[in-house]
Amino acid sequence: MADLDIEIVTNIEGLEELEEAFTNGSKRTVKKFLRKVEMHAAKPLVESAKQYAPYETGNLEMEEHRMSLTTDGALTVRVGPSSQAFYGIFQEFGTEHDPALHWLESSARAVQNEVLDEYMEALNEGLEDMKA
Repeated sequence: MADLDIEIVTNIEGLEELEEAFTNGSKRTVKKFLRKVEMHAAKPLVESAKQYAPYETGNLEMEEHRMSLTTDGALTVRVGPSSQAFYGIFQEFGTEHDPALHWLESSARAVQNEVLDEYMEALNEGLEDMKA
């Protein structure tokens, strides 16, 4: 299974004030802005993961969540099963006795364009709010 990473790089032109605010503003404000955008964009992925989750008890589909992490200066939103449904990862990658189902990868592929659209929409809304 190949990891599915969606990396979004934006180039903002013509918004000198915003660029200055991002460059000279507080890191906390910039992180808050980006975290809000990324969490909004992850919503379709969470819903898709719930639909693709293997069904045995129904617990796995109820335990999908998103989590925002900052590592080495990069802000990342991870989507997957919560710690209460840790076995979802075993179902994704497989074990010695059970084949991999790749349900998270399939769910991500199904909505990757929607995730990008939501990201751009949230980014535009946030920029409009900052300009106002």
